[in-house]
Amino acid sequence: MGFAAETARSPEHLLEIGRAKLARKGCDLIVVNDVGGAPVFGSDDNAALILEPGGSVIDLTRRSKAEIADACWDSVVPLLGDR
Repeated sequence: MGFAAETARSPEHLLEIGRAKLARKGCDLIVVNDVGGAPVFGSDDNAALILEPGGSVIDLTRRSKAEIADACWDSVVPLLGDR
């Protein structure tokens, strides 16, 4: 799982940036968030997108960072298989 803090012009632009970074970095998943709008650093909440190579997008609207961490973990677990 990769992470990308980006400055995007729009939600569509953030998705475009995330898809390009997912392809370039070769991650199984990437979490991308916009750090140019609402306060992110030092706040208790955030919004993010989880992108999967198959094109699926999980839109994590503004919520606690703990809830975002839980969603990230929930996305990783199925990829672990029987490891």
